[in-house]
Amino acid sequence: MSSIRDRLTSSPEPEDSAPGFAEHDTRSAGGSGAAESEPVAVSHHGANDDTKLAELAVSGLFLLAAVGAVGFIATYVAWPFKYGESGYQYYTPLLGITMTLALVGVGAGAVLWAKTLMVDEETVQERHHLNSDPEDRAGAAAVLKQGAEESGLMKHPILRRSFLLSQAALAILPIPLLFGLGHFQHKERALAKTGWKKGSRLLDELGRPVKIGDLDVGGVKSVFPDVPGGRRMADSAALLIRMRPDQLKTTKNRENWVYEGHIVYSVICTHLGCPVKLYEQQTHHLFCPCHQSTFDAANGAKVLFGPAARNLPQLAITVDADGYFVARDDFYEPVGPSYWERKPSYKEPTYDGTAL
Repeated sequence: MSSIRDRLTSSPEPEDSAPGFAEHDTRSAGGSGAAESEPVAVSHHGANDDTKLAELAVSGLFLLAAVGAVGFIATYVAWPFKYGESGYQYYTPLLGITMTLALVGVGAGAVLWAKTLMVDEETVQERHHLNSDPEDRAGAAAVLKQGAEESGLMKHPILRRSFLLSQAALAILPIPLLFGLGHFQHKERALAKTGWKKGSRLLDELGRPVKIGDLDVGGVKSVFPDVPGGRRMADSAALLIRMRPDQLKTTKNRENWVYEGHIVYSVICTHLGCPVKLYEQQTHHLFCPCHQSTFDAANGAKVLFGPAARNLPQLAITVDADGYFVARDDFYEPVGPSYWERKPSYKEPTYDGTAL
């Protein structure tokens, strides 16, 4: 009776092959003797026409990768990304699409190359000691050389050139990031700007401009800038509140930031960015629902309680000739949570009268 070791190390007999599967010659890399045989290459491609079509398909995918890499760099450098610029909303999607084309083109091309143009062989290697003797190392080098020949890279010039082009495209893909973040090199400049600008009307959630008299005393309304895509700008959401003029405690520099008891604050909490829209009429307090930061809306949205470290930024407003509320300018300081590069203080602008 044979031992378990003998049965594990013995080669299967031809008749033991599973039905329905083609037999493959095996090659022993760790054993010795004359029973070893050379591997038999089983080609997936048949006629020359099929080979040519496969080569063109793989080359096309590699060229697609190159186009994606070039498109990524072109978008990163030249596509408009600032608020209000034509097509700025497509900046980030285009970066994602072009990078996907570059990576998928190389990956899919490599898979199709392996399945259609490379030979297929099955080998069995017996378990052996981890250290390799000189004969094994020489054999490994021969296998690598044979693999390079069987890959078809030298045989198919179009494939070779497109493959090298795709690899070069992947190599240049991260180059712009090595020299900084381009438009976002100084993120404090980008974070200091929102969609508000001088003369922007205040729109409600339905996109209608808000005018004097739309709010009763004690009322609030979410407002957005009247710019393309303004209602989708997460950093531009604000809250319009109406109080009696005598209830507002404005500083000397901010006397003209309000209009007849109407005042506007950013709704982005200065703690972690949650929306601050819970308003209590009697106390004029604004509450953050996430971590209970409390702000005094009647006194510059100063922090009364909670983990928030800064007041809510205030938007200076007035009305235009038609009686609609408009912004005098953007927020004078960055909205939302603090960050390391944020300046400790910003100079508050002053405005004369109600005119823009």
